Amino acid sequence: MFSLYGALTFIPLIVGLWIGYVYNIWIGIAFFLFLTLVSGVISSKMRVCSIPFDQREMNYSTMAIVKWYLARNICFKS
Repeated sequence: MFSLYGALTFIPLIVGLWIGYVYNIWIGIAFFLFLTLVSGVISSKMRVCSIPFDQREMNYSTMAIVKWYLARNICFKS
């Protein structure tokens, strides 16, 4: 749960900082913004895929979306 949350939250920042350091600060900022957008799309798809339709009106944090996703799609049902 924490690794998926960390990937959605911190990968855009880490990759943006790394590319900004290695190549150019403006390219790093562009990659950070693009990867933040991609992270938001992935989070949105996870929300639609896992949260029941009746409960979608509520606002959920990224951690709550990850918990719903893992509980509905990854965990084994006994």
